[in-house]
Amino acid sequence: MTAVTIGEGVLTWRRRERIFDRYGAVSLMAEGGNSLAASVQYVTLERAAEGQRGRLEAHVLATRQSTHVGDLFRHFSPSTPEVGEVVCLGGPGTLFFEQHDDDDPSYWAVGLRPDDDREVDWLDPRALYRAHEQTVRLVFVPEG
Repeated sequence: MTAVTIGEGVLTWRRRERIFDRYGAVSLMAEGGNSLAASVQYVTLERAAEGQRGRLEAHVLATRQSTHVGDLFRHFSPSTPEVGEVVCLGGPGTLFFEQHDDDDPSYWAVGLRPDDDREVDWLDPRALYRAHEQTVRLVFVPEG
């Protein structure tokens, strides 16, 4: 199977991903969105590859300075990638989708469930901070 584009938008994740160290799922905001905005529109995610094993990549389309301060406890901080850079967010793992907010049905997130049943760092937190609030094409690359 070939790579599947999950969506294009500004990469972010819920606060609780950092608080609980899961770092397991990300969402895409519409262009112009940032994590400090009072209201955000989310991009609809393509779910065709759900349940498959592979890796998750962020292909950087446009850059800006992230509004996130980082994970101070773990000494992770945002950095700005280059346009065209491919940031491997994690893998291998099983692609999953979850709805993050019952009040906002558009707020879906995507992630990779690791094979080893660990509870933290399902995705690579350093890579996440490299791609945070960058405009990306989120791509799932199946194994094999």
